[in-house]
Amino acid sequence: MLEAQLKTPIWCPACNAIYHGSPLAVPDREYNVGYLAHYAQCPDCGTLFQNPMPPFHQLADFYPPNYHAATAHGLLARARHNARLKQLTPLLNGDGALLDYGCGNGAFLTWAATKNLGRPLFGYEIADQREVQKLADGAVTIVRGKPADLLDSLPSCRLITMNHVIEHLPDPHETISALTRFLAPGGAIEGQTPAADSLERRVFKTRWSGYHAPRHTVVFSRAGLHKLFDRVGLNQPAISAAFNPAAIAVSLAACTRSPERPIRRAGLGWLWWLGCATLLAPIDLLSGASGIMNFRAIRQD
Repeated sequence: MLEAQLKTPIWCPACNAIYHGSPLAVPDREYNVGYLAHYAQCPDCGTLFQNPMPPFHQLADFYPPNYHAATAHGLLARARHNARLKQLTPLLNGDGALLDYGCGNGAFLTWAATKNLGRPLFGYEIADQREVQKLADGAVTIVRGKPADLLDSLPSCRLITMNHVIEHLPDPHETISALTRFLAPGGAIEGQTPAADSLERRVFKTRWSGYHAPRHTVVFSRAGLHKLFDRVGLNQPAISAAFNPAAIAVSLAACTRSPERPIRRAGLGWLWWLGCATLLAPIDLLSGASGIMNFRAIRQD
């Protein structure tokens, strides 16, 4: 049954081109959750996407309690929050909420609440059941559940940020289309995501951190991301290279172990890989095909 499903013609989530072929099997090298993902590559835009695509109800099973985005804390996390807010500040130039879609444990929003941004702060995270949590003395609202659980209570937004999130969506066109309706005129969607058309992927192959299998459902190419924004009616898409040594560090570490030995993002071993990756990061940035890309698109009307 699986073999027949893998060979069934499907449509690219980015550009809607038809794909025929046999996808590539990629194991989970970080958490070993016991699910073997298969990735197809769009013949038109080069975007990677899972085939078969896991159903929404299965996605939560891919994120163990020790998942790195849910446990971020400490000095390094605060430094990342500070750098991220500096990048977002020019986009917060009007009325409307800030939505962190895929907020993890809400650490960035609770930190941002201390900066008196003067606007509602919302976060969303996938979960089996609906839960609404108030943090930072009520300044931050975290909604967990299905996307519809968020949209029921979401106000008009000045900025929707998706920091390493868009690649986790099983239907990015549907999600981005729905979120765009909540953007105020002049509002933006921005984020950071792996790039399928990268030098790093060509070097590391199935050990490339950008797969992050099975949690990454759609890994965009630069062309694919442009086409997605065009399809949902967002304007002025801007894509640029991103500095992210942690992604390179995961790729390097994956070369030294089997999927049965998950990668631990903590301790001296992880610092070693981060150090090596930091030395290699300039090559990645100067290659013209960085492994991670920043993106931004504006709603004009």
